[in-house]
Amino acid sequence: MNKKFLLSLPVCILLASCGGEGDEPEPTPPPAPPVEPVEPVQPEGYKLTSKKRVFGFTTQARYAYCPSALELPDGTTSIFFCGNPQAGTMVDNIYNFTLNADMTRSNPVSVLQPGEAGTWDDQHTCDPSVVKGRFRFGGTDYSYAMFYLGCTVNHYYNEVGVAFANEPGAKQWAKYPEPIVRKTWSGDADQEYAPGQFSWGTGQPSAISLDKNGKLLLTYTAGDKDGTRILIRELDLSDMDNPVIGEPLTMATAGLMDLSGNNPDYSCNSDIALDTSGNAIVMVRPVQPHPSTYPAFINESLEIDRMPLDDFRRGTGKWEALFRLTPAETGYPRNHNACVSRDEYGHMSTSTELKVFYTVSKESPDVSPTPDNHAEWSYDIWQAIITDTPE
Repeated sequence: MNKKFLLSLPVCILLASCGGEGDEPEPTPPPAPPVEPVEPVQPEGYKLTSKKRVFGFTTQARYAYCPSALELPDGTTSIFFCGNPQAGTMVDNIYNFTLNADMTRSNPVSVLQPGEAGTWDDQHTCDPSVVKGRFRFGGTDYSYAMFYLGCTVNHYYNEVGVAFANEPGAKQWAKYPEPIVRKTWSGDADQEYAPGQFSWGTGQPSAISLDKNGKLLLTYTAGDKDGTRILIRELDLSDMDNPVIGEPLTMATAGLMDLSGNNPDYSCNSDIALDTSGNAIVMVRPVQPHPSTYPAFINESLEIDRMPLDDFRRGTGKWEALFRLTPAETGYPRNHNACVSRDEYGHMSTSTELKVFYTVSKESPDVSPTPDNHAEWSYDIWQAIITDTPE
């Protein structure tokens, strides 16, 4: 599969991506800069207190990754994720299942699929982020909006769409017919930023409610001639006949550090939640750079960070690192495409206990870029509980 990687500088190779036919070879990502091995130093306070496997299409030549988690009032969690319905073919659908408190679950069901040929999302639908509110679309009132990455077979770039339903476990979602957040350049053509290299576009959305109605705070990754970054928009989707899409604001990255702990980092492919007790944004993000061995297109570590909401909305402020989820913590060499578990509105009542769902992968030589042994076939979804335990 020819996944669309974001190759603009600084490099952030994105897994939740699109393009090409299912039997095309994977592109070779650019080499990662060397990083001197360092002993990970965790911020004080937070500890990993639990980790459990949640789901994976084990031994089926299928993948499960990029989860989004809604904690429901009945004590269950509605999990959305990207998966491929046909073994050996990399075409992303969005799946859903219900996770019970005892870690039993319902069977996953594909709830959002690529559109018909010629539509803007006819190749892949991925990167789900679901939020509750009040949304009127096509004369019908809906209670849930699902943001997702979509792309077409005919172009390289990705864009962000939205679909609606009246329950999180709905088997069908009503798609808005056009992207809600388009790529950052005009026209339909791909943007070539270097010979033979094309900009990634927009995708990897994460949404939280601002008023428990139609006003939302949306973040997403952008990749174009100006580089890789996360953009923030405020939306009002109360009336989809007249959606209000605010101007994009670049998310601040002050305080984010790379794997070495010595260099400033940037962010992409991140998920956010609102800590209502501290009026703060909590974010889980990949830590750069990518490893140099296969699969080099996904990260080895994740980090949970926090920033005051008011600073976040202004595009200012400084992130406080809470915890790094590293191979030493998880037992897997790759840890990527994660989400923060939150309620239906994208809120958390506290940040003293953090529940994160994340994707794991094996690395070479256990996997290889060959049809029967892709790293993707090793993707599983896990849950980690991280607790603030001051001494």
